[in-house]
Amino acid sequence: MRSGQHTRHRWRVLTWLIIAFNLGMLLWLVVALDAAAEGDGSCGGELCREANEPGSTTGAWLVIFFWLTGAVLLGVAWLITHRTERPGPRQRRGWHR
Repeated sequence: MRSGQHTRHRWRVLTWLIIAFNLGMLLWLVVALDAAAEGDGSCGGELCREANEPGSTTGAWLVIFFWLTGAVLLGVAWLITHRTERPGPRQRRGWHR
């Protein structure tokens, strides 16, 4: 590439999917941790009582597990489908016919 020449990087759909997945999982984790941390009983509903139980912390760990599993699977898919620019055919060394 010559000096002064700009290239435009175009992101693939899978890259956007990975970004959206990570943002969604981060939001889900924040909500799960917030539900686990609230223990003042200010809302009297059934949902609040269930969120304050010890199982809600387990739920936050479950979100982390799903996040890591999904990130690994999407990362592997991204690497497998990644196209790199390859130079032309190589010349073989050694004996030629």
